[in-house]
Amino acid sequence: MKRTALAPLAIAFALALSPSAALAQSKAEAILGAPSALSLLLAQQNGTPLAPAAYQPPSPSSGGLFSNAVLSYSRPSAASPIAYDRPNIFGTVALAISHSPLDSRWHKVERARVSGAPAAFASGLRGRDALARLDAVNRYVNARVTFTDDRRQYRSADHWSSAGETLRRGRGDCEDYAIAKLQMLRSAGFADRDLYLVIVKDLVRRADHAVLVVRAEGHMLLLDNGTDRIADAANAQDYRPVLSFNAGHVWTHGYQRSQPPVTIAQAPISTPVPIIVASLDDQRSRNASLRALSTGFNR
Repeated sequence: MKRTALAPLAIAFALALSPSAALAQSKAEAILGAPSALSLLLAQQNGTPLAPAAYQPPSPSSGGLFSNAVLSYSRPSAASPIAYDRPNIFGTVALAISHSPLDSRWHKVERARVSGAPAAFASGLRGRDALARLDAVNRYVNARVTFTDDRRQYRSADHWSSAGETLRRGRGDCEDYAIAKLQMLRSAGFADRDLYLVIVKDLVRRADHAVLVVRAEGHMLLLDNGTDRIADAANAQDYRPVLSFNAGHVWTHGYQRSQPPVTIAQAPISTPVPIIVASLDDQRSRNASLRALSTGFNR
């Protein structure tokens, strides 16, 4: 991917969108554009045609996206040790940024506190271990919320709700599930620094999605509205994170790659050297990448 070519391509595509096309955006498109600069970027990286589609959640009863995942962590993960100050998830390196196109939606809900019966349920879990609390809250929200697209419920392309609003209505879409779980887990005793709302690209459905990732028991654990099972994020290969939010912070995500061995004066250097991909290797390129991505966002 050439850094110099990305922004002009994204801007040209964004300018080509007509008002009628914007009105026809799906929920996935509303989060990250239609098809967004992100979609163009991924298509360039993967050599795949663009075919955006609205996210269709699997049924929790079917086992969902992670039907083979179990609530067990006896096997060591092949991924690098987790970071305790940033969400290096799904094989990425989290890069702190000062703002994102979704900040206003996040700020609307980030400080909201759950109340009533959900708060009482969550507070009652404080004496349990971390995995038991995660499992209880994940099942609680999944069982009480029916997936409903924002256009159908709010006549809006993208509406982020607090836990109280989502659980009172009993309806919501992907980020509403994740936000409700985040706020309930906060009431259950989890620290804000360990709870991440993550906007991801679902590589299987080629659509945008939102999940909750929680740091617990030395792992980054994935809670998804499509399943009652909890997965180790290190084992989730089908999601590519784009933006992550937690209290007071926002990150975008880059990827590490290793240079092949090189020979200098007949002396082979076989130790892989990790580097960040060219578009995200320093602060300047990081900002350029965010500007390119933002051209496709529906603000």
